[in-house]
Amino acid sequence: MAPPSNDQLKQRCSGISAGIFAAPLGALGSAVSDLADWGGKIVHFDVMDGVFVPQMTAGADFVAALDTGLVRDVHLMVEDPASKVAAFARAGADIITVHAEAESAPQALAAIRAESQRLDRPILAGLAIMPGTPSEAIVPLLTPAPDLILVLALDPRDGNPADLVTATARLEALRQITASAHPVMAIDGGITEHTIAAAAAGAPDIIVSGSAIFRAPDPKAAFQRLAAAACAAEFEGETA
Repeated sequence: MAPPSNDQLKQRCSGISAGIFAAPLGALGSAVSDLADWGGKIVHFDVMDGVFVPQMTAGADFVAALDTGLVRDVHLMVEDPASKVAAFARAGADIITVHAEAESAPQALAAIRAESQRLDRPILAGLAIMPGTPSEAIVPLLTPAPDLILVLALDPRDGNPADLVTATARLEALRQITASAHPVMAIDGGITEHTIAAAAAGAPDIIVSGSAIFRAPDPKAAFQRLAAAACAAEFEGETA
């Protein structure tokens, strides 16, 4: 199966990727349905194992259960992502992103591509980078180029606040490094209504936000304000 074209990637992945595990655990199904009703296109799953990062969340069964036709964007913040890829691919993940800092990252990226071919459907192979990791460290992982690059503005392991200015600069630098492959570019970490303009300044294809949506007094209004702010920043960037 031929890999998806850049246009296909952009059509499938644009706007706000809503971090679903910020919603009440007992209401995840209704939260995903609500997201679709609000015009959301992407649902983001932060999968954490309590080892690679201190927090723990849920696994592939949740991804399988929360299928409402939205793009399912799985971010594996785990010690050994290569061992997890097949389960999330079977669960219906449309994007599987692994961390450059994980030892098995090369094998995980290869496994995502193999599962996409085996299942005969496009599964985007994403590569994430923590704030403290030098950009040069991921260069060996860029051949073949990932379908998606995810820049984190904060590291959940150290408790430091998000630095969206630095993350945006890194996003642009990595865009230049991977220009020939035109991967989808994404940014994540500390993104709220107050910070989304800074996140959008680097013209990412995807902006990840969870708590700012699902823990707001009015999640629908919060999502719509974030989406509108992202669109406004993108328009301003195109006309500048």
